[in-house]
Amino acid sequence: MKIEICQKFSKVNKLQKKLTKAFPDDTITIKSCIGMCNMCKKQSVAKVKGKKLKSQRITKLIGKIDELKT
Repeated sequence: MKIEICQKFSKVNKLQKKLTKAFPDDTITIKSCIGMCNMCKKQSVAKVKGKKLKSQRITKLIGKIDELKT
């Protein structure tokens, strides 16, 4: 599965590391824009299977991505 995250998020490196640990078989890509303007600066966001997900906490975002996988 392909997971896209926005490079404008202040903790993008931390988010990428946690996603890589949680989903080792999936591809995590850092994009310059994933179409969630201004949300990506304030909270963790990701685009998975064409769906845009957001959460204030990285762990909750990982939970939402995990729900999509099943």
